Amino acid sequence: MMSNGTLDDVVPGVSSQTQRFFVTLTIFLISLTGLIGNLAVFMFATTLKTLQNSFGRLSASQSFAEAILCAVFVLFYCPMVLFDISSFKFASAYVGLVLLFCYDVCIFSHLFIAVNRLCAISFPIEYNNIFNNRNTRFLISLAYAIPCFTSIYMHLANNCLLPYVDFGWYFGVNTSADCDVIRFYIDFCKDFGVVAAIAVVDVGTIVMIKVTAPGMRLISANCVQSQKKREREITFVKQCLIQGAVFATELVFFFIISTMQTQPVMIFLCTTVAWSLVHTIDPLVLILLNREFRNMLMKNPIGRGRTTRVTYSTQQLDNPSSHN
Repeated sequence: MMSNGTLDDVVPGVSSQTQRFFVTLTIFLISLTGLIGNLAVFMFATTLKTLQNSFGRLSASQSFAEAILCAVFVLFYCPMVLFDISSFKFASAYVGLVLLFCYDVCIFSHLFIAVNRLCAISFPIEYNNIFNNRNTRFLISLAYAIPCFTSIYMHLANNCLLPYVDFGWYFGVNTSADCDVIRFYIDFCKDFGVVAAIAVVDVGTIVMIKVTAPGMRLISANCVQSQKKREREITFVKQCLIQGAVFATELVFFFIISTMQTQPVMIFLCTTVAWSLVHTIDPLVLILLNREFRNMLMKNPIGRGRTTRVTYSTQQLDNPSSHN
């Protein structure tokens, strides 16, 4: 975050009520959509039989963190900005760390999901052993443990908090030599490094799709279920590619383009809007690319996922009975 704001800078709002209304309306609509979308993904990822595998569990874990992030924007940020609540502004220095934590959980989850897809395409036979229940739980724990250190401990230990800044309506950062180091190495380099790793893994997955295509066509010709499973894996890869591109774009706006802006509206668009929007697009991509998700949302039978078996399920990719 490119702010020069400190806790001392958190003063009663200098923006007009009209400006605060439109800022609140924008973030409320974006984040509420993201909250609903992520809750839907979380619920259906834990009920759809086609997602009762490591990919589904990783996706559900990520959606849970994104739902928290969107809820914070809806329930904390929006009232704070609209009603200019001073106590909320003071607390925002710590709430900003919660947002940062959730964001980091998401990017590490994306990395593990990308690796999951690479293994599913490249090592279909060994996939069950690589992404068994124990290893999946370990990766989910790791996706939360790393941000606990980088986003919470390192920032608190160095008094590098993220208070709300009224000029631009965004979460800034305390200014100090230690904070500059934290922001560059712990936040900027880490985020871009993870996104770059996701891109490398995604490129490797695309290459492996091409390499394994001839062999899979021979197998699929004799097995309709194998063909459906292959198509499903490629759909999941497309999802990872789109989501990775969205996160990369958001990082460019947040860390680079925002530093070039001097107008509060542009700062707002490059920071808060970009931050909340990426977590709204994320679940929408998954929903739009997965037919079962769309069907479940339209019919809304939550229990149906527990009782109806989809004939072309990828459950065989991650058979719970084979884990431990």
